[in-house]
Amino acid sequence: MAAGALRFVDDAAALRASRLIRRGQVVSLNLPLDGPTLGRPALEHTPRMHNQVRPISNGRFNVVNDDVVTLALQSHSHWDALAHWGVIEPGTEGVFFGGEGLRDTFPKFGSKTLGIDTLAGGIFTRAVFLDMVGSMQGRETPYLADGGNFGLAAVESVLARQQVALWPGDAVIFYTGFQRRLAAKPEAWVFGGPGYDPVAPGLLPDSLPLWAASGTFALVSDNPAVEPMPMGEGPLHAGAMKGLGIYLGELWALDELAEICRAQNVWEFALASSPLNIRGAFGSPANAIAIL
Repeated sequence: MAAGALRFVDDAAALRASRLIRRGQVVSLNLPLDGPTLGRPALEHTPRMHNQVRPISNGRFNVVNDDVVTLALQSHSHWDALAHWGVIEPGTEGVFFGGEGLRDTFPKFGSKTLGIDTLAGGIFTRAVFLDMVGSMQGRETPYLADGGNFGLAAVESVLARQQVALWPGDAVIFYTGFQRRLAAKPEAWVFGGPGYDPVAPGLLPDSLPLWAASGTFALVSDNPAVEPMPMGEGPLHAGAMKGLGIYLGELWALDELAEICRAQNVWEFALASSPLNIRGAFGSPANAIAIL
């Protein structure tokens, strides 16, 4: 149970995903790791060896470059580990998924059972792409406007409109156009700046029963939290991660994929992802691709 909803990504889920590969088209779902961050430290890329010249035989030389990166694991396109978000509630000892308490992350930093290494074996499953922008506001609109949050009714409407059903092990991907929204108003996301106003539409927690009933593995979006920003108490995080063991993927690069899905009228495809194998870590770059 420590792996949560990953248990639904079994051999049958992988086989379903493989049957969706028709053209062999590969689409990256990752923002550049050296791009802007939203309140987290920027990537630091420094040399360990820079054009180090080593003489070898016959008047030749090897030239070696080696580097070091310091990276915030929840910046850019990433997965959240289940230990990333817990809730202390009256009347219950459990803080994280599966009833795990603070002993899972204390006293040593890191998670004993719910870290990102639960996903380090790799993910290959079916993904369902829900075009919330096109469905709610029309394809001529680049991103969801303020107040464009979407709950169970909107999700079910888009599923019916796109004629796609959910299966156990699915990663459900929501397109909100956040990167276009960020480009239109970057000052809103500069922490502490004069124009700081981090608002972004997202998924509402009334959809949680649908994900529980369908055996959804992950909820993914191009926005910063999957759920609306500001997050407030983070009810979707708590309900999905602590309550159901569903993984969240945030800030994924979805603009190119949205164009392809719209042009081809294809809303399901294979998803492959290989999170970093860092034992006990609370997140990882997504390292994700769609294969159509």
